[in-house]
Amino acid sequence: MAKDISPQEYRERVQAFLPTVGLKAELYTSVETQAWKKEPYSASLYPHGITNSHRGYLHVEGPTLTDLWTTLQAKWAEHRDRHRLEVTRKMALAVIRLTTELGECTDAALRDEFDPAEINSYGEDACAEANAMAGRGPFSIAMKGGANGAPDLEVA
Repeated sequence: MAKDISPQEYRERVQAFLPTVGLKAELYTSVETQAWKKEPYSASLYPHGITNSHRGYLHVEGPTLTDLWTTLQAKWAEHRDRHRLEVTRKMALAVIRLTTELGECTDAALRDEFDPAEINSYGEDACAEANAMAGRGPFSIAMKGGANGAPDLEVA
């Protein structure tokens, strides 16, 4: 069996990893003490920070810090493309909204919702997506009627 990484090595890896996820990214690692927990270590990655956990997070567990790190890397690799797509689409909508409201979209205005690393990484794709979204017009609202899209009941 290979030697487990030390807590300091794990910390250094995390410190190098988080900026690649985003400036607001946070990772919390725990030593599990509850008897019902299967593994002694767990980690939760919040790509948008813990205060934005409603935007999603990843949770992994492992028997050693090495296994925990390996599992975290694999899980993030699976999630990274979806994360990029979600941020890009949200930013595209922000670009459209800000351009409509302010006449132009600036990085300063985007920083209200996105960190500078996200703007630098996803901004070009977000603009392309915004152009594609806006080009799908004209837009309308399809009225479905009734509650939650259910048809209206006709009263005889």
